Amino acid sequence: QKNSLKKYNSFVIVDDLLATGGTVDCVANLLKRNEKEIIGLLTVVELVTLKGRSKFNFPVESSISF
Repeated sequence: QKNSLKKYNSFVIVDDLLATGGTVDCVANLLKRNEKEIIGLLTVVELVTLKGRSKFNFPVESSISF
């Protein structure tokens, strides 16, 4: 899927659930290895008590947090 990254230099990651941040971390590392900028994360649900957002140095927006 590397060809899908060629067209753009900056990305927003979209995920359904942010818990520990493992999935987003994998995606972020893939983008960084390809010298792409991550400008934010949008997630539908965030499990705040698991503190997944603390792993990231980009803005995180959640529709539902609990």
